[in-house]
Amino acid sequence: MKMIAAGTDISELVGKVAWSGDEAQYARKLSFSYAHTNRDDNIAKADIPLGSRVVMYDDAGQLKFDGVAVSQEKSEAGVELRLDCRDMAFYLRSKVYNTYKGSPAQIVEMVCSEFGIPVGTLYDVPETVSVVSTGEKDVYQIMKAAYEAAGVEISICMEGLAVCTEIPGTRLAAIYTGDDSVTDAVYKSSMENLVDQVYILNKNGKFLRAVQNEEDMAAYGTVREIYKVEDSKKDADAEAKKLIKSVENSGSIEVKAEDYEAVTGRSVMIMKAGSSITGDFIIVSDSHSIENGNHTVKLGLDFKGVEA
Repeated sequence: MKMIAAGTDISELVGKVAWSGDEAQYARKLSFSYAHTNRDDNIAKADIPLGSRVVMYDDAGQLKFDGVAVSQEKSEAGVELRLDCRDMAFYLRSKVYNTYKGSPAQIVEMVCSEFGIPVGTLYDVPETVSVVSTGEKDVYQIMKAAYEAAGVEISICMEGLAVCTEIPGTRLAAIYTGDDSVTDAVYKSSMENLVDQVYILNKNGKFLRAVQNEEDMAAYGTVREIYKVEDSKKDADAEAKKLIKSVENSGSIEVKAEDYEAVTGRSVMIMKAGSSITGDFIIVSDSHSIENGNHTVKLGLDFKGVEA
């Protein structure tokens, strides 16, 4: 691993590195502590102001993180300074005031061009959609809204300085087998957020019809939600079905990583005999820990369609 911050190679000063991503957050995070003191002349002094560019390369020299320092913390009694960084998706938080019309990829290009953000490979569909923001949406939300309007689930990521979009799970990150790579696995099934029946009411509160998951009602009992029709242009049944929630399955694995490929938005294949977590999964969160040559990662997995 090689770390360069504010134009200085600080690899020899860096201790433990935490590198993570989550589908619920815009930017990937990079956090580490490095030796920083005036009391020992044998330790090189490296000052990294907020806003400095920070890049990380893997052992093969491939760029894995390109971002900026967003916060720093130092104890006066200590000899280390902690630095928290975000990749360039940090700047997708800018609020937008505009109307966009075109295919999803065209809209991404338009909104990114407006803010001077480079784009890379963009997934597209031959459908024209429109997205409007009067200041309530940011750049990231505009991009998400464009694909959602076309009925497409998308993963937004950064390749260096460029914004890229792809269908989640398109790239296989790794195949994990046996105890030599999978060191732990946790599987959870919950009905805490169960909704298996939705009553559709008109704007005056009159009952129109019900949408329900009869299989779940028979197995777990009835938990009802209400959908009131406020906008006649929307498909009431489709909107009501969005409120239906079945049993939620979730899980995570901890693995000994040999590379940096297992990141949010990609897929992994798990083939560990006797485990309840076996098959193909999309990564929804990842947390890498790198220290003294040891690289471990905990992956949160998408369990949609997995039986309890």
